[in-house]
Amino acid sequence: MEEYLKKVVNTFKFEQINNLLDKAKGLNVLVIGDTIIDHYVFVELKGRAVKDPILSVEYRDREIYPGGILAIANHIGNFVNKIKLITLTGDQNPQLDFITNSLGKNIELKTFTKKNSPTTVKKRIVNAYRNNKLFKIEYINEEPINEKLTEEITAYLDQEITNYDLVVVGDFGHGFINKAIRRKLEEKAKYLAVNTQSNSANMGYNYFGLYNRFDFICMNETELRLPLFRRFEDLDEVAREAYLKFNLNAFLLTLGKNGCLFANQGDFFKAPAVITSVKDTVGAGDALFAITSLIVYLQADNELVPFIANSAGGIAANIMGNKESVTKEKLLDFIGGVYEKNGMGRL
Repeated sequence: MEEYLKKVVNTFKFEQINNLLDKAKGLNVLVIGDTIIDHYVFVELKGRAVKDPILSVEYRDREIYPGGILAIANHIGNFVNKIKLITLTGDQNPQLDFITNSLGKNIELKTFTKKNSPTTVKKRIVNAYRNNKLFKIEYINEEPINEKLTEEITAYLDQEITNYDLVVVGDFGHGFINKAIRRKLEEKAKYLAVNTQSNSANMGYNYFGLYNRFDFICMNETELRLPLFRRFEDLDEVAREAYLKFNLNAFLLTLGKNGCLFANQGDFFKAPAVITSVKDTVGAGDALFAITSLIVYLQADNELVPFIANSAGGIAANIMGNKESVTKEKLLDFIGGVYEKNGMGRL
């Protein structure tokens, strides 16, 4: 890592990164995807229950964070002046007040309502001492939206999409973004950035192959391997196959503690992780995707992209859930610290 960071600071001036992020201010961004509200319930472990073979815990505290597309919108909103968020809520406990209050002031919200459904909530039970998660409870209706609601959403997108420079899709596979909506996004977006997430609720049913066209896509290693049926093969070979088979001209592959791989037009650029400690990985990929979408759209240098991506993800990995967003100030402060540690100033 040290050798890599020295190469970065000797190749790019800090001012270049600052100027790049400044360019994002003028972008007009549309963000669309699944709302997820994250509940973190902190408990103290007491041991095994006497009468049942279960873990006994004592409640300590609870925190609620805006997750899913709400988090992605908040990250992007810190870098641009104008942003619109399109999302889906349920008619059962919609939690619109929380959603509205959790968003940045420059984010314009447009919601559609799914009947007979809750707004998706993921409740994680967390060991308050170590901050490790014990288990998760989901309040969710993953049934696809009906034809009437689909027509309402696609009609709205038909009018809206062309007003935006960049469309960012957080497809968490929870019943919102269906085939018709994907086709409309592909047809109308000037520049389409996509993340199709595989998670415990949709495993095997939400691959990037559902999209016929995108300009940039972000995924983790599992999300790359699964649709290609390549479990054990060398990662570089799998990435090359995906590029050729699916025309993945620009994509970023997150590799956890091993950093990330950025590919552009068939050229690959690897970068190690830039942090050594992790507090919570939930939301880190969303932060990385959000900010990387902006800099790839702005045609950042190929070798600079994975460094900024890892920096954004590293900051988020040391925030509990989506309690805070990755702001431009936090990102520049983090990167500035890297430059100073390697004997370079912020000029």
